[in-house]
Amino acid sequence: MIPIELPRASGIRPLHFTILTASLVVLTLAYMAYVGARWSGYWRGEIIWTADRTEVAVSVNDQDLLVPASLMRSQMAKIALSNGRERLANLKLAAIWPTMTAARSAQHLTSADLKRGSNLVLIDITANQGAETMRDRLETVYRRLARGPETDGPAGLKVLTLSSPVALELDQVVFEPNRANGFIARCKAAQGTNAVCHRAASADGDLAVSYRFERGLLSSWGRLDRRVNDLVEAFRQ
Repeated sequence: MIPIELPRASGIRPLHFTILTASLVVLTLAYMAYVGARWSGYWRGEIIWTADRTEVAVSVNDQDLLVPASLMRSQMAKIALSNGRERLANLKLAAIWPTMTAARSAQHLTSADLKRGSNLVLIDITANQGAETMRDRLETVYRRLARGPETDGPAGLKVLTLSSPVALELDQVVFEPNRANGFIARCKAAQGTNAVCHRAASADGDLAVSYRFERGLLSSWGRLDRRVNDLVEAFRQ
């Protein structure tokens, strides 16, 4: 017969076990609160607005820029600047069309507002890698993937639809016709949301500029493109 031996006691005191259990409960509640805040929009980790209108000196790919702090939307960039590290790989900004000024903190805007009706413009300034542009891919890629001929779009633009009629996400390329380096953007929209367009605005010198906006702003695509480029040029020292 195999002898039966009860497991030995762990030696942990009851008080220590109670403290450990309470700590796990606190951590669980904190995590649940964090997840709930992210879903409700009260935790705005990506776009954290500041009322500070002072300009801060930053460097992107060795290009010195002087940027209003109120336009910066990246929390990591603000932490880096507060620690005295001014070199950024990606400078993330947000502005309100058509003034191209910062949003008020009371508006509680997040990137999700791009899909719910917004005049928010999200701008990214990165190093120019010399990669193929969207315009370069118009004839070689987009026209071959298109589900039919080009159609008329807003304000003189043409539209190529890449997604199938039964796709869950609409995928279109809108472009300025008859101009080699003309305007071009790619717009996508899931069912029940407004289309968000991505535009690689320019890649001159050491910097590449791209921005995202709602499709409704395509009616002013020319002015929008100029305002974004003018805004970035104003940052150069």
